[in-house]
Amino acid sequence: MESRWTEQEDAGEPGEGWFSYAVLTGDAGGGEPLDDAYTRFTNPERFLSLHDWALEAVARLQREYEVAREEGEGMDALLERVPLARPTVRLTPLHDDGAPIAIAFTASPGLEVRAGRWFTDGFPSCHCDACDEQPEDEFERFTELLDDVVAGRFREAMRRQRAGDGWSSHELWSEERRGSGGSSVSRSEAARTLGGETEIAGEWQPWRARADAASSP
Repeated sequence: MESRWTEQEDAGEPGEGWFSYAVLTGDAGGGEPLDDAYTRFTNPERFLSLHDWALEAVARLQREYEVAREEGEGMDALLERVPLARPTVRLTPLHDDGAPIAIAFTASPGLEVRAGRWFTDGFPSCHCDACDEQPEDEFERFTELLDDVVAGRFREAMRRQRAGDGWSSHELWSEERRGSGGSSVSRSEAARTLGGETEIAGEWQPWRARADAASSP
């Protein structure tokens, strides 16, 4: 199958182009001091269950789709920038137009995930008492990400901005939801990734099911 990745000559600032960008911003209460709940971390061990649940999800994807599994350390410097509880796992579709997924199992505990080339996310996104995130909700969010990537509901782009630095963006969607985001990229990384191009953009395709998936235990 022909790749859907394209290299584009012209680009504007973030917010233009073929899909939307959403940059999340925060407000610490109009300059008021943060409540101490933002610096308090009660029972972070509750997120240990994410490790087992994620490994079960990886095993299921291996059974159902044509993917290669790799496991080890030093596989993704960004995901592994914090102490790990076990080796990182990466699933790569055997057809090159499907997005790979890498999962780092952090000692915090939690998950750091890369989908495709540039999109990364953390589960939980924050361990503090103020955010009060729960493992069941975070696993649901993690599963939604896997479902979108596997189904090919995932776009990515990187473009060079006028100042020379880059902007990395993504979009994920399903019938019930749609989300997009973006983040700045250093000038050196943008140059390394883009080379002489102004933008690289693409839409990942669905993973291919294994022929024997229906009979797998």
